Amino acid sequence: MPVECADEAADVLQAILQNLTTILNILEGRVLYLIKESARGAIAPDAVVAELAPLLRDLKACYRRLTDVKERQDLSYDAARQLDEADRRCVWLFRKIRLQQVFLTKLSLEARLRSLVSAEAYNIYQRLLNHDEEERETLNSDDARIRDRLLEEQPEKSASPRDSG
Repeated sequence: MPVECADEAADVLQAILQNLTTILNILEGRVLYLIKESARGAIAPDAVVAELAPLLRDLKACYRRLTDVKERQDLSYDAARQLDEADRRCVWLFRKIRLQQVFLTKLSLEARLRSLVSAEAYNIYQRLLNHDEEERETLNSDDARIRDRLLEEQPEKSASPRDSG
């Protein structure tokens, strides 16, 4: 009898793994489709952002199920390996979705801003953003990155009074 229970548990676990894989395949396919269609201009950025939201919700539900299954005590090495792979795929897909949402939202906001202000004001704003990015990069760089930057042979940009304020 215990062998039969173990076989049944393994069958149930395999069915759950297959279900999670199917869900991830569907989510990934839909996300990649939306990204491609957005890139070629077939779907408006705001519409893509709106369509990504329920995909993210479904991904979170899938991940919660995955974490529940990973806590089981009766996992074989192969099942644990497959679950770890599904875990990595969820993390990758989450990043993909969030980065696309942020990118398309920023694109829409940038277009709106551009339509509301003069070209000169927009250019000044872009320069401010570039300086913010340089500041963040410098603050977040580890010592090794700073050393690499010290050895770069590129001529330094001169900071004119116009750039600094």
